[in-house]
Amino acid sequence: MLQIIISPSERYSIGEMAQMAVEAGATWLVLSLPETDAGAMREMCADIVELCRESGVMLSVENNVVAARELALHGVFLSNNEVSPVKVREELGAEAIIGAVVGTPDAALSLERADIDYVALRQSDPALIMAVRNAEGKIPVVAYMPDFVPTPENIALIKADGFSGLCAGLKFFETEDPVASISETISILTTL
Repeated sequence: MLQIIISPSERYSIGEMAQMAVEAGATWLVLSLPETDAGAMREMCADIVELCRESGVMLSVENNVVAARELALHGVFLSNNEVSPVKVREELGAEAIIGAVVGTPDAALSLERADIDYVALRQSDPALIMAVRNAEGKIPVVAYMPDFVPTPENIALIKADGFSGLCAGLKFFETEDPVASISETISILTTL
């Protein structure tokens, strides 16, 4: 699984980045627009929401539960500890896709029991992933690395460490050909 973080860039608009990601075959985008309220996000992202609906791409938002609800997005990714994932589940309902950053195996297992869909780590920690698996945890563990440099070697390391997927962003759009870079990452993640 590859989640492409779409956040402000000097090189491309958020709409251009979303279009390139979808063109590359991405099936999941995460809007990361800190300090943007739901109203402003609605205006900024109307085309992205429509693009994702038309192309069958999942669309989540980072840390903005109000925007997830008001824009009828697929879900929310909680990269900070400001909101309880359990409360977000109660607020958004069973259909919403909810992910959250964790730091311990117990936290991951607790969120799995609370019907949270996936957890994320900010750094590679194969021991934590193994501890979750040894405790018979089935919850997907995603590498949350916004500044991840998308090279074939780095992508292979993510998979080798036991991650279920990768959540990364702007570095794809700093490459010479973002569409090719995203497409290659998808290919490596799905073949390893």
